[in-house]
Amino acid sequence: MSIKPTRMQFNGGELSPWLQGRTDIAKYDKTAKLCRNFIPLVEGSLKRRGGTHFVAQTPLDDDILFQIVPTPAEAKVLINGVERTSITVARGDKLYYEVSCDGYSQTSGNYVVLEDTQLEVLLVSKSELYTFSIQTVPSDATVVINGYQRNSVRVLKNSTVEYQVFKDGYILQKGSVVVQYDQTLDISLQLDEQTQIDYGDWGTLEKFVGCNVFMTSGPFRRGFLIKFSNGYLGVVLDYNQIAPAEGSILDESLFFQTNYDLYNAVIMHHAQYRACVAVQGAADDDVLVSYYGENNEFLNAISYLHAKFSRWPYDENGNYITQFSDYVGVVSGNVLKLYYQGNLVWELKGRNNV
Repeated sequence: MSIKPTRMQFNGGELSPWLQGRTDIAKYDKTAKLCRNFIPLVEGSLKRRGGTHFVAQTPLDDDILFQIVPTPAEAKVLINGVERTSITVARGDKLYYEVSCDGYSQTSGNYVVLEDTQLEVLLVSKSELYTFSIQTVPSDATVVINGYQRNSVRVLKNSTVEYQVFKDGYILQKGSVVVQYDQTLDISLQLDEQTQIDYGDWGTLEKFVGCNVFMTSGPFRRGFLIKFSNGYLGVVLDYNQIAPAEGSILDESLFFQTNYDLYNAVIMHHAQYRACVAVQGAADDDVLVSYYGENNEFLNAISYLHAKFSRWPYDENGNYITQFSDYVGVVSGNVLKLYYQGNLVWELKGRNNV
């Protein structure tokens, strides 16, 4: 059995594998074959190495350039406390800068550099005043500058001015300008086509209610039901059509008030149905298949209609068709955009839709 003598000191450090057979070396008995996570001490003993902590992320690629271009050009620029206008840094470094000049307000800030950057810094003068004004078309448009209704303002050089220009029936314009001299800005407002659309005594357009199947004394029809603030409009089209023809003239006789009880004799004998909205003629056999309660809940009278007409269209599953659910109506301003299976198929723009 081999005997391995105890090592009492290790201040010789870690021995190279090429020297492990050199027992003639004076420090041989003071070394270790492997000394991992320990530090040899001069006194001969070992101690555990210290821990580590995060200092900074290593650069992802080559250093990048950060520059400051001041106005006025003679301004003094400090980057990280050193007077200079540019510095090469690693991506992701955070810099602090100060820009100052006699007669101007000092500015400062922080910047995280992610790419080559040229930062323009405008110092606001403490004494130089300039006039900024706005002329509008139409001339009676309202102008708001820096939060106050006015057409002109005196500001310090290099000040940023925020403005809004608006008028009923026109599209609002807004923006900002850095004032460096006496300046007049000309703004022509554009008409807002949606606000020019007028439905007269129908009121304002509110929503698309639905598309239903109904039957006249002759063929089946589709009917769009559109809600306005003063009533409902029925738009009638052939059963095989998805939507009316583009630019089609609306039948104004199909507009009715919410309290217009056209089908009292035919349908309203169902006492629980609190409201009835119709889309076609006053004849007893011109019958609407669907109508709505106070919460616009879809109700149907298929059993009554099927008994009356002895036939009714079916869907592909063999069920009675009462409402076409593939329609989505979107109201924007006074325009209704109607989508069928995700495709725009019709727009309602005004009383005559022309």
